[in-house]
Amino acid sequence: MNRARTEKGEQSRKRLLEAAAEEFANNGYDRTRVSDIVKRAGLTQAAFYLYFPSKEAVYGELRDAFFTELRVLADAGRQVTPLPKEMTVPKIRENLLGLFRFFGASPRLTQVFLAAAQEGELLHRQMAKLVAENLRTNQNAGHVRPELSPEVASEAMVAVLYRLTERFLLTGEMTAEELADHATALLASGIVSP
Repeated sequence: MNRARTEKGEQSRKRLLEAAAEEFANNGYDRTRVSDIVKRAGLTQAAFYLYFPSKEAVYGELRDAFFTELRVLADAGRQVTPLPKEMTVPKIRENLLGLFRFFGASPRLTQVFLAAAQEGELLHRQMAKLVAENLRTNQNAGHVRPELSPEVASEAMVAVLYRLTERFLLTGEMTAEELADHATALLASGIVSP
């Protein structure tokens, strides 16, 4: 009996998190009320407060989980360094595919957190810093052109990936796989014909 209650509780908690993500994406943080979240989840306010002390708490949990996973994915460039040069581009594609799949699996949270002005900027800076560190390491390993500025390249890469996600992935125009192919071609080969 206790196990069933625990499973039911976890399902209710998950429904509240999903409903909150939908409400935040549709209405923004400021205009979302706890009553909106519980209505969408089909639960009561008492159920909400059983799992979360406030709207801020549910938002914080969603944000922290999203940012943690995104940091791991942004740090995937570290996996390129020990590879032979011919494996660089396939590994870049694999890393980009993981990122796009993550965004595609959580489209509402992606909308919320990439678009949030203050948090989005903080996230962008954190991601760019990780990418710059990995680019620098990969420059030293001979995988990245030596004249490239890791700081400029990382800022551009993060911005491009966010925009591609927003424009093509979240609209359903391209799959994560298609977008990874295009982004890999752009980032690995540039736009100038060899």
